Amino acid sequence: MKLTRRKFISLLGAVSVRALAGRCKIFAKSNLKVNKLTITYPPTIAALPLAKGVQKSDFLSDHGGHFREYGIDAHLRAAQSSSEAVRLVSGGIADCCITDLSSAIYGITGTGNALITSTIFNPNEALQYYGLLTSKYSHIATLDDLITNRLDKSEPNSIVLATRRDVQYATDKLLAAKGYSIDTESFYLDREELISRMTGLLQGNYISAVLPEPLVTLATKNPLFSDYQANLLDNYNDVTLPPFVLVFRQNILDESPSVAKSFHKGWMDSVRATNESNKLQLLGLSLKIISRTNPQIGKVIENMEFTEDFANLFDVPTFNNPETLDNEIYQSVIDWALSHKFLQRGTDYKSVIDSSLDLSS
Repeated sequence: MKLTRRKFISLLGAVSVRALAGRCKIFAKSNLKVNKLTITYPPTIAALPLAKGVQKSDFLSDHGGHFREYGIDAHLRAAQSSSEAVRLVSGGIADCCITDLSSAIYGITGTGNALITSTIFNPNEALQYYGLLTSKYSHIATLDDLITNRLDKSEPNSIVLATRRDVQYATDKLLAAKGYSIDTESFYLDREELISRMTGLLQGNYISAVLPEPLVTLATKNPLFSDYQANLLDNYNDVTLPPFVLVFRQNILDESPSVAKSFHKGWMDSVRATNESNKLQLLGLSLKIISRTNPQIGKVIENMEFTEDFANLFDVPTFNNPETLDNEIYQSVIDWALSHKFLQRGTDYKSVIDSSLDLSS
């Protein structure tokens, strides 16, 4: 089965209209107060339930869907990275965000006007989340060759990732577990924007980069990039990765705690809908998440054919409901950040967590 994006939208729209018709009628009759909420997110698979939660007949709209049923008029704003997502919340441009744990910690301790309400995605539940990749032009076949022979202090011969973030935490843990010790200040190149990291690797500007899903699969298996495909050296499966978290602005939690609670209820419904969707549908949503952050990638995706074979290349995880952030992994990230002097002092777990939400209900 082959679907162009235009046909895919039409098909998905017809299904969505039928499925949502009954719900919309019920909602129209209710007196449920609607609260506008702007949510920002990085281009990773962690945002899939968010995209599913606002999905309507026009493929991926800026409002509606499962969140609307709980009085949330959800507006999405794409971020280039996890730290940008936090900055948009801290700066009052967005109300909440999906972000990695270290970015959340830095943003909260730096501004004091936001809190973590829950985990939102556990990358350890995925068969693969991060990938350490090499350019096909580098002819690097093993991790030992990369670490022992190829890294130097020049930008092209570094491991490209977002320094100070969860991806560096994970890479530090990965290399240490395999017995390698490298000068991270010399051999890590800080490039936080995910799309430029991927395109730079594919074009041979860098010999190595770390990417999250779905960019790992796009970079290594996408037939559209067959002349530029990257090689996968390691998938981080032996490393315990920090979870992605949901961060809300403090004033919303103080003044309108019911809004945060309603959003979490909508997210739970969105998780169920995501887990029930087929891979072809989720592929379309994943590519839409990516294309919103980069117009050039969007133009390429616009002309792509979605096939079931291509969709089956992606290992879509089963998403879980939001949970309270585990103190042990939080402390591990804090200790790592302190050891690198990314933080000047430790931050107590209770000072960054909003514990008022009952995530069991």
